[in-house]
Amino acid sequence: MAMKRICRLRGPSRMGSGSPSRYRQGERRQTMKIIIVDDEKHVRDAIKLLIDWGALGINTILEAADGATAVRLIEAERPQIVYTDMMMPNMDGLSLLRWIKENAPACKTIVISGHDDFQFVRGTVQYGGMDYLLKPIDADQLLDVTQKALRSWSEEERERMESHLRSIRINSLRPVYCDKLLSNVLGDPGTYYAEKESFAQEFPQLTEGVPCRISLLTTDTLRGKLRDKFAAHNDLLLFSLTNICGELLNAPKDGFAFRFWGSSQQIALLHLGRPERARETLEAINEGLYRTFGTRAEFGMGGVHPFPHGAKQSYAEAEAALRQRNLRKRAGWICEFDPHKPPHPAELHFSDYEDRVRLAIRSASKDKIAEAVDDWIAEVRKKDVVTIDHLDLWRHEFGVLKSRWVKEFFPVNEADVFLPPESQAESLPLNEQGELSLEKLRDEMTGSLLQLAELLSKVTQQESHLIYEIARYLQSRLEQDISVQEVAAHFYLSREYVSRRFKQQFGETISDFLLRHRMERAKTLLLNPALKIVQIAHMTGYEDEKYFSKVFKKALGDSPAEYRKKQTGDA
Repeated sequence: MAMKRICRLRGPSRMGSGSPSRYRQGERRQTMKIIIVDDEKHVRDAIKLLIDWGALGINTILEAADGATAVRLIEAERPQIVYTDMMMPNMDGLSLLRWIKENAPACKTIVISGHDDFQFVRGTVQYGGMDYLLKPIDADQLLDVTQKALRSWSEEERERMESHLRSIRINSLRPVYCDKLLSNVLGDPGTYYAEKESFAQEFPQLTEGVPCRISLLTTDTLRGKLRDKFAAHNDLLLFSLTNICGELLNAPKDGFAFRFWGSSQQIALLHLGRPERARETLEAINEGLYRTFGTRAEFGMGGVHPFPHGAKQSYAEAEAALRQRNLRKRAGWICEFDPHKPPHPAELHFSDYEDRVRLAIRSASKDKIAEAVDDWIAEVRKKDVVTIDHLDLWRHEFGVLKSRWVKEFFPVNEADVFLPPESQAESLPLNEQGELSLEKLRDEMTGSLLQLAELLSKVTQQESHLIYEIARYLQSRLEQDISVQEVAAHFYLSREYVSRRFKQQFGETISDFLLRHRMERAKTLLLNPALKIVQIAHMTGYEDEKYFSKVFKKALGDSPAEYRKKQTGDA
């Protein structure tokens, strides 16, 4: 580093419009602070007068008479630049430079000394000083080194901010990445070998062959304050539960809790070390949830198998344990898979009640609909065992039948206009004890069927009104040659629907309707002897007089001329 030589003091008038201006326009991003450290006040005052600090974006200038005072200021104020003398009481310049490098490395340091000493210069370089200026100071030199220090600090600050943002992004994505790694193994154990390096870095305990077991927490059975607190924020609920489970699982020592990507409602716990202690861990989690939120969660627990292939098997067992649990009567909060326990087949089908429910909807009677659903619920009540598989089957059958009824009840291509999209039930119809609530199941089905019946009644009324509107439209255009396709297009309906509903309402086709009303108009117009046959033909929608006469005679047995003679008495 070149050592600056003694020059006269020069005032702030030396500030030009070149470099400082460029700095002001491109680099001044925030309020800057500096500290001037010198045991002689007149030196500190001189330094303050040498530069137009405000033009550099520096609006806070602090002073210290020794290194110890400077340390306290640096800790409190976090300045960008420190200008320091070398020979000072309490703490000299080298000691201060050493402290700054160790404790405030982002701070830039500039030495201003009256001693042309090689050891001081070497210490300045050793501890990261920007430059070594000799007293008295040249203003241009001080400005130049200050600008360099500010540029260096700004560049490093940008790098620090970018690094910080990268760390934030990485830290925010890391849990998602870890969840994805573990979820993939539950779906395809072979992914472990493709991501073996990632597993070694993120989950060093997860080595091939280590005993493990999977437990599943399902949020669709949560009740109480916990469900109410996160009612509209399922993602936040899953995030909170995952963190709680991870802490009580003693992750990573005893395993990992993660959101399973294969389901929007499940949190998976991968137990390690002593998988036989999984039940004890789940009980501790439930006790924690109960003390905090007054509720417990249901867990399905698979068997112990070697990682990674056994993880998929254990997951399937945990899910089966949940889906096969008896919703009619709770046996506990932890459902452990039993390979010797046979599944419960579905012996009851909602489709067996299709005809009765369909007629109840057609009747639009609330009592009839409620009665049909009550008969179904009475059959469910007879079952000692009802599982999630049974409930899903019934809901699926119910949805299929509703779709079939919608196609039957509503116009072709117009069903989506009259019927809102079917919404899936948010959770299982369970009571506060986590058992199946037949009352909730009944209300769910009855409400859905009543909605369908009300819409059917409404649409029927709308259809009748619409058909009469179409009839009025046709009557107002008897003089025009109008087709069924044109009518359908005018009302934004399909040709088939217009033809079918019109005939259902009036007992005749649109063509017959037009013919009948045109002939009635023609008969009235023929009573006026001043009107020619060709004029009457045009006024009733026929461009060709001969064709009009042919149609008239076919409909009434007489030609227009013959009909006029008979009506007017002209023989």
